[in-house]
Amino acid sequence: MARYPTGGINPIEQQEILKEIGGEILDFQPEKGKRLIYENKAVAGYGGDNLLAIYTDGSSELIDCPVSILALCDKLRYGMYQEGKGTWFSMKYTITRPSSFTVDFNYDEQPNFQFAPDPELYVEDLKRFPRDPEHIPDWLQEKLREAEQE
Repeated sequence: MARYPTGGINPIEQQEILKEIGGEILDFQPEKGKRLIYENKAVAGYGGDNLLAIYTDGSSELIDCPVSILALCDKLRYGMYQEGKGTWFSMKYTITRPSSFTVDFNYDEQPNFQFAPDPELYVEDLKRFPRDPEHIPDWLQEKLREAEQE
């Protein structure tokens, strides 16, 4: 059962959620970095995230992420579902101070998890976010086959 409505958020609602995510990052790490890069990866309730601060001298460090972002990302992932196409597997949110941000969504490439999820989770993800066959990438088809063999 979905925690959030599946699909149907409009671009304005999407922007509002993205602004909330950015606000959470900046409130949590107000002094860190000239650029902050937040990455979120998810499949059927399994996920991971990280936040990288890049400083003006070129150095960088991984810093703690506010836990509150996870629920916002979940809401965004459910809401951005497109019938037949699915939803994103990962998101990269870059904030460049003082006031700009960009967001890239990955609908097709395998998410790069630190610890690989069980292939069965990909089956569950596809049930939550159905995709037409032409929108199921080769790597995902392989994960589905692995789950079937287990």
